[in-house]
Amino acid sequence: MIKNIGWKNEKWQKIDDIKISIKDRGLRFGDAIFETILIKNKKPVFLDEHIQRFKNNLKILKFDTIIDDLLLQKIILDGINKLNIKKGEYGSIRINYSRGINITRSIKVDSIESSFNINNLWIEFYTINIDFDPITVHISKEEKRNEHSLLSSCKTFNYIQSIQALIEANKKNFDDSLLLNTKNELCCGTTFNLILKRKNKWLTPRKESGCMPGIMIRKLLDLKLIEEAHLFPEFTKDDTLVAINSLSCRQIIKVNDLDLISEFNPKFFWDILCN
Repeated sequence: MIKNIGWKNEKWQKIDDIKISIKDRGLRFGDAIFETILIKNKKPVFLDEHIQRFKNNLKILKFDTIIDDLLLQKIILDGINKLNIKKGEYGSIRINYSRGINITRSIKVDSIESSFNINNLWIEFYTINIDFDPITVHISKEEKRNEHSLLSSCKTFNYIQSIQALIEANKKNFDDSLLLNTKNELCCGTTFNLILKRKNKWLTPRKESGCMPGIMIRKLLDLKLIEEAHLFPEFTKDDTLVAINSLSCRQIIKVNDLDLISEFNPKFFWDILCN
């Protein structure tokens, strides 16, 4: 089993050998999107849903690019085989697409080709462990999600806001941060969606809050196991609060100074959802 492998320029390479131009708009301006997919039992989990979100993000951010689904699927299946993980082990896939090489120093998009360019696509494969450990969180006072921004609904390379919120939390000895929107409505975490159990009912912040439209959240909504709600950061000790994304499921056991005392088995929950 190898630890990682990557695909770029139509060939397989070691991750550390993949080179990105200093003039690439993803590197220079964060003008790129990505998608992260779990590998479980040697198969990509919710692959169709991830590819569809990837394509939706391209459209929302006006990349004017049509991605070949069959090409993506072939690269992904080949990469899983090359990663050669065993049954019961986990892996991750990260699909990246940049708007490409910038011709001038300007941020203007019309200075570059907007049609699909395979050289702007690279895909990474890793062996991983799923994180089920509980975390403590701090509600960020320095950063807020803009519920009106297109960026809030897309997975882009721009993580500066989340990084600032994480630094803020770590300085206060918390593991991570929760982000509110501009109306102080509960939104999401730095890299995760939220689900909240209150009075035997599972809730999640409504999409209008500016939270990332997570694949796991979408599945839970489709199964009618949770409901979207207009939520504010007013927690009680009996609440069950969970941080979830495609690669982790963790119970939040403390928010600011409040200890949450309910019991929750994130691995059991995760296994049901991902089967």
